[in-house]
This record gives sequence, C-alpha cells and structure tokens, in this order.
Amino acid sequence: MIVRKIREEEYPRTQELFSLAFEIPLNRESLADTETKRIKAFPRTREERYWLERWAAFTEEGKMMSFLIGFPATVRFDGGEAVCTCIGGVSSLPQYRGRGAIAGCFQKHLEDSYQAGHVFSYLYPFSTRFYRQFGYENCAEKVEWELNIDEFPEFRETDGECILSENFSERPAIEQVYAQSMSEYNLSFVREDWEWNRAIAKDPASQHRYTYLWRNGNGVPEGVLTFRKEYEKGLERATMICEEFFFVGTEGLKGLLKHIRSYRGHFQKVKITLPKEVHLEQVLPEMSKGCRRTLQFAGMGRVIHVEKALKAASYRGTGKVSFKLNDPWIQENNGVFEVSFENGRCTGVRSGTSWEKELDIGTFSRLLLGNCWEDEMKDAPFHQIFYRKKLFICDSF
Repeated sequence: MIVRKIREEEYPRTQELFSLAFEIPLNRESLADTETKRIKAFPRTREERYWLERWAAFTEEGKMMSFLIGFPATVRFDGGEAVCTCIGGVSSLPQYRGRGAIAGCFQKHLEDSYQAGHVFSYLYPFSTRFYRQFGYENCAEKVEWELNIDEFPEFRETDGECILSENFSERPAIEQVYAQSMSEYNLSFVREDWEWNRAIAKDPASQHRYTYLWRNGNGVPEGVLTFRKEYEKGLERATMICEEFFFVGTEGLKGLLKHIRSYRGHFQKVKITLPKEVHLEQVLPEMSKGCRRTLQFAGMGRVIHVEKALKAASYRGTGKVSFKLNDPWIQENNGVFEVSFENGRCTGVRSGTSWEKELDIGTFSRLLLGNCWEDEMKDAPFHQIFYRKKLFICDSF
C-alpha cells in the first residue's frame, strides 16, 4: 500500500471515490476541466482553497483505495488562536475496506500536521467508535431548542430594530457581533471570507435564506439571525430553521426573539442551536407548551501538537503538574510532560521521568479543550489544568 497526498490530476478520482463509497449520485460537471480551473483561480470555500490537501491510499498497482480531506482553519482556544485541521470526505471503496487504508491516511495526515505545527484536529463522525481509534474524542456539545413562536412575550422593554442584510450590506457589523459572542468559546472559527460567504445570503430573495442584524435603541449591533423556512411533511405548518444565531448580552438575545415573534402569523415553530451555557428559560416565561430541548454531540476533536497546546492553554492559578501521555499515532506526543504555570498561564513544558496520572490522547484532548465532566478532575493539581470551559463549534466542513 502506498499513502501520499494526491496529485492534481487525481483530484477528480477522489470525487468519484466519495460518490461510489456512499452511493451518492455524482454531478459529472464537477469533474470538468473548466471547474478545476475555476477552483484553482477562484476558490469559493475553504475546502476548495486547500483542494489538494487530500491524503490517499493506493494499491501497489496505483489504484486509489481510500482518501481523506484535511485542511487548516484558525480557531479560538483559551483566549488565543490556534490552527485546527478540518477532516472530511473520509472514504474507502467497499472492495478495499478493512485493509488499513484509512488508518494509513490518518497516520500521514497527523504526522504531516504535527510537523506543520498545527495544534488541533476536528471532524464530524459517522461513528464515534471508528474515530476513537485515531485519537479523536467527543468534544463540543450543542443544544437544539424547538419552541412555539406564539408563546414568545412581546419584549416591550427591548428597544431596537432588525435590518435585513442584502448584498452583504451589514457584514461588518455582523462580523463584529459574531466575534464578540464567540470570543470565549474554544474551537469557534476565526471566520474568513470562506465562512462568511456561506453564512450570509447575498441575495435573500432568490436564495431563500434571510440574515438580519439587530441594533439596539442606540444603534449598537447586538444580534445576528439567519433563517430559512421549512414545512412539515404533508402539512402546511412552517418552522423557522435558524442557521446563524449570535448575540451580545441579554438585550441582544431579547431583540432577536422579539424579531422572531413578528413571524408568528406564518411560522408555528422555531429551531435554534445554541451553546449549552445559553438558558432561554431565563427570558422566555412559557416553556411547557411544545418546547423541546435536545442536547447533542457536535463532533470529535483531538490534540495534534501536545506541547503547543499546553503552552497555549489557560490554567487555574499557579502550580505544576506531570502526566504521562499515550498517542499511538504521533510519536512526539508520547512521554511524560511536566507543566509549570503561573497566574493562569504556562511558564514551561519539559520532559519528565515521573508522573501523577496517565492519559490517552483522546481523553487528554477532551479534557484540555474543556469538555470536562462535573468533578471529573477535582483533585489537585489536575483541577487546575483540566476543567469545564466554554466549547462550541458552529461551522460545518
């Protein structure tokens, strides 16, 4: 088996392989030379910008068996920023499954990413068991709220207005609200044009997606809402599906909910996906009639570069901790790490010979990113390094 990054002429085969692996009809126009030239000259998405960041496994005869996509993005982490690789397109032709081809692709991708200095990796799994073998673990969680709009209060105390963004007219203010609302959430994207061009509809009238900016009574932007309309199958009842929902403070939240209430004549329900830390019951007095609140996993993550992650992490107070880490995929991550920190920031990471706890890479990744269970690490000094943090990722790839 040969594992390497694809060559330019092999890009169309990865698209065919994905379609064959998942029985998804392929649009042959996407394989045309003109489309490849367009991607090279004018990429529309982050994936297209890094279109050759694909590791593939081949037979000795040169037939492609499997591949995966792994392109970089900048995310927030403990008050700073770090590079995270976004995994997608993980595919194997059925006749080659079980031969370790995907494992070979992950091995090469993780090694290459470590050498490039990337700190994290993230994916949306079809199977948690499958990806745990590569060091990934459930990390971010989200809450999907389903609410009856006609139960919303009027929020008369909330003064302001919602403005429809057309032709990206409100984009600067929208970016400002997003940055403010996501500033404390680990793994939230530091969005670039790639993400914003998808998040905001340029022509809402034709695209059937509507982005509104809420400004308070003083004209300060405090909320962003993007939604589409979805009818229940066989019924005329409509649900507002919120694809973007960000706000700054309680006033911004109430402003968005007030705007949603104005649609109660032709929408019955609204679905909003939010971080676990947001409690809508604090501003909505009626939660018993048709309210549904569903906690969901939102993907799996892993640390790629342990030393860099430890140096970038935020700690509680001052202290020192030592642990042994096991990572079967990245040799440099194996060993004993002694971490010193002062006033919440790392002052040193070095190799050690004795340790107080032994961790696998998946558990370490979950804990450091902030998905730490209640009282899981209550003993000193580990409660100073592993503790619950705000963790939310809302960009698909």
